[in-house]
Amino acid sequence: MTPEFSIQISSYNRKEILKRALEEIFRQDFPPDKFEIILVDDGSTDGTGEMVKSLNPPCHLEYIYQPNSGLATARNTGIRNARGRYILFIDDDILADPSLLNEHLKFHEKFPESVVRGWVNHVDDLENIRKPRFTWADISTAFFWTSNVSVARDDLLRAGLFDESFKEYGWEDLEIGLRLKKLGLRSIFNKNAVVYHFKKKWNRNDMEKLCLQSEAKGRTAVIFLKKHPTWRVKLATGIHTLRFLLNDLLYMRGMGEKFFRKVLENSNDNTLEGFSRFAAQQLINFRYFDTIRKELKKT
Repeated sequence: MTPEFSIQISSYNRKEILKRALEEIFRQDFPPDKFEIILVDDGSTDGTGEMVKSLNPPCHLEYIYQPNSGLATARNTGIRNARGRYILFIDDDILADPSLLNEHLKFHEKFPESVVRGWVNHVDDLENIRKPRFTWADISTAFFWTSNVSVARDDLLRAGLFDESFKEYGWEDLEIGLRLKKLGLRSIFNKNAVVYHFKKKWNRNDMEKLCLQSEAKGRTAVIFLKKHPTWRVKLATGIHTLRFLLNDLLYMRGMGEKFFRKVLENSNDNTLEGFSRFAAQQLINFRYFDTIRKELKKT
């Protein structure tokens, strides 16, 4: 029997939070013979495969290991191996509400030929995920955002799958979203299709990793704009004159960077909250726009 849903997850070296994410999916209020999990391990070296073997899923769980190739390639591997009528994309740090599949199916039946997006509630405490609270990070106007989105598998095939030239972090889901939109699909938001996106609080030790991720996002932003040179993409990526001017105003010929670094150095708490988190975000933004400028100069 063809399942209604294939839940597609791609993961790389995050077996602890991935285990929790899978266990939450196992608790779905949905017939276990009507959905499957397609887990693509994108080259993990932390024992992810052994962890998966230790589980006892109520539904079919397909574990696929591939050499590290990037998220776009991993997603495509998942799509090609999926059997479901619809594919629901979530990440390996996403904890699903038990009603998630029912809510996605309800909207697909009500709104044919649609992309169905759900609420991504950002949390930093794994013990209290059932107490959703609104944060500004929960807001997204993206047509297609793989933290919690479903679409018919046939529509993904018609769109041409994810663009595998996106080898690094960022923008590959928004890019395929533009192609799905061109097919005539609508993007429908269901606030009752809830997931909890676990993001631990930043600390000073995270800064270099976050800045390197921001550099990768800057490089993929330029790739995204070259493929779709529209104002919508310019606004989404920040690659436009006004945003560069704002960044330069904060940067102040390097003085801004020195100031925000000083803020972090003088912070008594290792956890970055309040103004220290704001300072950290500005340093990450500086790295993002500096990378974009370097990439644009190459063209």
